[in-house]
Amino acid sequence: MRKKPKTIDFEGETRAEIESIKSRIGQEVPLSRRYTQGSRALLVSITGETATIRFPNGATLSHVPIRDLVDDSGYWRSE
Repeated sequence: MRKKPKTIDFEGETRAEIESIKSRIGQEVPLSRRYTQGSRALLVSITGETATIRFPNGATLSHVPIRDLVDDSGYWRSE
């Protein structure tokens, strides 16, 4: 395990991490469990067959197919 120096260049570390993430555009990336566990997303709007939802941390996801929203009553189940 690499030890960090006692004096850390936070701006340099942050810049390096952001550049690393930017280099992954167009690739699959892991998503924080914060989006799938804990408090549920808030339904903001529905336009046609898609929805916009907002997560507790402020992130917004648009163009979510309505069929991807969970319906506990089983309405969307095709059995």
